[in-house]
Amino acid sequence: MPKRREGPIGPCSKSLDNDDMLILYQLYLDEPSRTRASYIQWLFYFTGKVVSESTISSFFNKCFINKGGLCRPNFVPYDKFRPENYEKMLEYVATVSKIDPSRIKFGDEKHLKGQELFNRKVRRDVLTGVVPASLTTSDFRNTYTITGFCGIDPRSTPVWYNIHDDTNGASEFAVQLEMAIMSGFFHRGDVLVLDNATIHNGGENSVLEDWLWDNFGICLLFLPARSPELNPIEQVWKLLVQKMKKVPLNVMREAGADASAQAASVILSSMTHCDVAGCYKHCNYL
Repeated sequence: MPKRREGPIGPCSKSLDNDDMLILYQLYLDEPSRTRASYIQWLFYFTGKVVSESTISSFFNKCFINKGGLCRPNFVPYDKFRPENYEKMLEYVATVSKIDPSRIKFGDEKHLKGQELFNRKVRRDVLTGVVPASLTTSDFRNTYTITGFCGIDPRSTPVWYNIHDDTNGASEFAVQLEMAIMSGFFHRGDVLVLDNATIHNGGENSVLEDWLWDNFGICLLFLPARSPELNPIEQVWKLLVQKMKKVPLNVMREAGADASAQAASVILSSMTHCDVAGCYKHCNYL
């Protein structure tokens, strides 16, 4: 008769012992995107033990404090960790740590697609098995550009923004920035932080730093390379998309051709200093 497997040894599994679990975790550390079939193959290679895919799932989802399900990862370019970029990171952190966070304001652009609003899951019809179509407006394929700045200065609105059809170039960004200054969003002594996109420091904006300081007393800082996690306005854009997906579709259909732009405008206008402060806190400025 074939030899029977041993009884339950490890938690949440009838076939894994502690050594097996250690091997599986080491395989995970080696390649977090590994498939369940790969875990099965390598576990058999190392131990001769055959387990099912459900056992692998059980191991990651039930054996630890945190569930180890598949998640969308953050993409981190290798050049982020080059010595010169790491040195700039340290310099940036040392500089902003000496500045009152209420005087630091952040800017960036957001490409807004109509499909971000209408791209939602629908439930399959339990009787027919058919997945119903989702009716959209012509705005579904439209793309807009939002130029935005955020801050926690109580003298200014928490978010200044402008939504337009064209993509931003260096000259267009300079126009948008001047509009924000003229609106009173910025004050003398403020620090504006931007990323290293060409439209921020190239072309006509190669003299942006001097222009801001000489004319408005605004200091310009650039984020370290590949560091969107240090820009709170990225969290503002994230909040925007999350709230847009909660707008009822029937309301959006009634809004007509510019539904996405209208929804984005309402949401950005309703953001509070508390909302933006949460974004600052997420990026460790508070």
